[in-house]
Amino acid sequence: MAQHPSNSQNVIKGISSQALVTIVLGLVEILSFSIMSRLLTQEDFGYYAVITAITTVFASFSDMGIGSAIVQQKELTKRYVDNAFTISLLFGFSLSLLLLVCSGPLSLMLADASMRIPLMLMSGTLLLHCLTSVNNSLMHRKLQFLRMGGINLFSLIITTCVAVWLAYKGFGYYAIITKAVLGSIITYLLSFYFCKTHFSFALDKATFRRIFAFSGWLMASSIFRNLAHQIDRLLMPRLLSVSALGAYNRPKDFVEQISTKLNGIFDTALFPVLSGIQDNLSKLKSAFCRSMFLMNAFALLLTSAFVFNSGIIIRIFFGEQWMELKDVMMTISCSLLFNIDGRLADCYLRSLAMTKQQFFFRIFEFVLKIIGILMAFKCGLVGVALSIVITNSITKIIKILYVGNKIGVGLKSTFEIIFSSWRYGLVLIPVCSIAMAHLPKTWGGDIALSCLFLVVTVIIFLGFPSLIGKTYHDDVYVKITSFVDSKTKKYR
Repeated sequence: MAQHPSNSQNVIKGISSQALVTIVLGLVEILSFSIMSRLLTQEDFGYYAVITAITTVFASFSDMGIGSAIVQQKELTKRYVDNAFTISLLFGFSLSLLLLVCSGPLSLMLADASMRIPLMLMSGTLLLHCLTSVNNSLMHRKLQFLRMGGINLFSLIITTCVAVWLAYKGFGYYAIITKAVLGSIITYLLSFYFCKTHFSFALDKATFRRIFAFSGWLMASSIFRNLAHQIDRLLMPRLLSVSALGAYNRPKDFVEQISTKLNGIFDTALFPVLSGIQDNLSKLKSAFCRSMFLMNAFALLLTSAFVFNSGIIIRIFFGEQWMELKDVMMTISCSLLFNIDGRLADCYLRSLAMTKQQFFFRIFEFVLKIIGILMAFKCGLVGVALSIVITNSITKIIKILYVGNKIGVGLKSTFEIIFSSWRYGLVLIPVCSIAMAHLPKTWGGDIALSCLFLVVTVIIFLGFPSLIGKTYHDDVYVKITSFVDSKTKKYR
C-alpha cells in the first residue's frame, strides 16, 4: 500500500518548492529594483507609493478572504467554489467601479490631481485581483506551489522588461503603473488556465453564509491590516511631501520585497497543513514551538544582514544618490525582527478560523500606527521609520503571545523560545557593531563589513551549532552536514 506523506514532509516539500521559486523571483525583482532606482526620481516613487497604497486598501474589499476560506474548507464542493467565484466577481466589479469614480477626490485629498488617471488605470486590477485569488486558492489547496510560482515568474519577467523600457523612455511613474496593470492581467489569465476549473454562476444563501462565517471577519481583518500597513504612505504626502515619501518608501520597499517573499515561503506551506491538523492540539503545540524557534533564529539573522549590510545594499541596488537614506534603511530593517512572528500568528489564527480575534488585532495595530506616525513625523524620515518599527514590534509580540496561550504554550515559554533562538546574537551583533563603528563609510569599508558579517555567521552556524540551540542542531544542522557528507563522498 502506498504511504501518504506526513505533515512534516508536506511542509518540507512546500517550503522547498517555495524557496526555489522565491529565489528566482527575488533575483528578478532585485534586478528590476536596481534599474528602476537609477531611472526614476524620488517624486516618481512617491506618487506610485500613494497610488499602490490606495489600491491595496481597496483590494482588501475585493479579496474578502474567500481564497483563504477555500483553502481552509475541509470538504470542498463544486457548489462552494462557484459561490466563491460569483461573490468575488460581484465584489471585484463593484470595487473597481467605486475606485474609478472616486479617483478624482482621492487624488486631491492625498496628493494632487495628477494621480487621477493612474488611479483610474489601477482600478481594473481590483477585479482581476479577486478573481485571481480564487484561482490561486484552488492551486494552493493542492500544494501546487511550483505552478503558482511559475505563473508569477513569467508575469514578472514580461512586465519588468516593459517597465524598464518605459522608464528609459521617460514615462516616469507610469512605467511602474503599467507594470502593475499588465502584471495583473497576465497573472489572472495564466492562473485561470492552470487551475483547470470550470466556474459557473451560483449564489445561494446557505453557501453564502458558510463562506462568510469564515471570510466575513477575515475580510474586515484584511481591510485594517492593509490600512495599518499603508497608513504611513497615505499620511506622509500631506505631513511631509510626495518626494519625502518616495525617499522613505524606496528602502522600505526593498526590505519588504525580500522579507515578504521569505515570509511567504513559510506562510504558504504551513497554512494548508495547519488547517489539516486544526483539531489536534498536541500537534499544533509542537508545530508552534518548533517553528517559533527556527523562524525567530532566522529573523534575527535576516535583520542583522540588512542592518550591517545596509551601506553596500544601497550602493549596489539603489545607487550613490540614495546613500543619504542609510539611517532610514537601518531603522526600517529592525522591523524584520518580529515580522515572521506576525506571519506565523496570522497563519495560526486563519488555520484555527479565529478570524474575529484577528480583526481586533488589526484595529489595534492601525490605531497604534496612526498615533505613532503623528507623534514622530516632525523628526523626519527616521522618526517615521522608528515609529513603524516600534508599533510593528508591539502588535506582533502581543499577537504571538495570544496564539501561544490559546494552544497551550504559556507566555513564559513563548518568551523563552524567542530569547533562546537569539543566543547567537550575543556574538554576532557586538562583533559587527564594533567593526561598523570603526570601518570607513566607503565602498571598501562596506565590503569589509559585509565579508566580516558573512564569516562570523558561517563560523557560528556551522562551527558552533550548539550556540544556536538544540532545535537547530537536531533539525537543521544534522541535515546540512548529512547533505555535505553525501556530496563530498563523490570526490573522495
